[in-house]
Amino acid sequence: MAGVSAVEDVRGVLRREIVTLYAAGDYLPNERDLAERFGVARNTIRETMIHLEAFGLIEKTKRGAKVREPDFDPIFEVFTQHFDASPGKLEDVLNFRRIVETGAARYAAEGADAEVIARMEEANRRMGEAVTVSEAAGHDYDFHLGLVEASRNDVLLRMYRVMAVTLRFYLEVGKSQRPDTEAAVAQHNSIIEALKARDRVALAKALDIHFDHSGSVLAMMKARSGTVQP
Repeated sequence: MAGVSAVEDVRGVLRREIVTLYAAGDYLPNERDLAERFGVARNTIRETMIHLEAFGLIEKTKRGAKVREPDFDPIFEVFTQHFDASPGKLEDVLNFRRIVETGAARYAAEGADAEVIARMEEANRRMGEAVTVSEAAGHDYDFHLGLVEASRNDVLLRMYRVMAVTLRFYLEVGKSQRPDTEAAVAQHNSIIEALKARDRVALAKALDIHFDHSGSVLAMMKARSGTVQP
């Protein structure tokens, strides 16, 4: 092993072993032992550790490299840094949200508790009363984050939180028209009622109506201007 190839090879082996052989809090062998095991220089091991730390798999301590609790944030952060946040991508983002939230709905209907529902109600009320487009989009994001939280899926929740800036950017589209915002508030209320009733069928239907509405708003804006302006 040598150079970049060596780092990639060692990193691949250690990543697999961290997942299958180690528990959070365990320490990896020291640099010297790892260098001897893989037949590489200690600099190669140091560079490998930098990569493993960047992916949130280990943390450096005085005693050596310690395995961390699983953390998906670095992966999603890399994703959002390279995300094309241009207006032309809004339809893709809308369909992404439709797929994810509709898929999460069956679990949200089971996992939504009074605290989550109360936060969603508050977010919806604030969205309806918001003065600026940015404020309305922020409360809209908080509402849908509550739905994702209700699904009790930690990976999905982390993804939505890391993508907050990107999602808020797209949620601003259509907030300049008061009737569209009022329609969204009413649709949010239907989603909340379905959650309270733990009715998966009604929740899926309410989400379909909501995303269909968002799609129609986008289509009308494109037809009027030829471009989408947030």
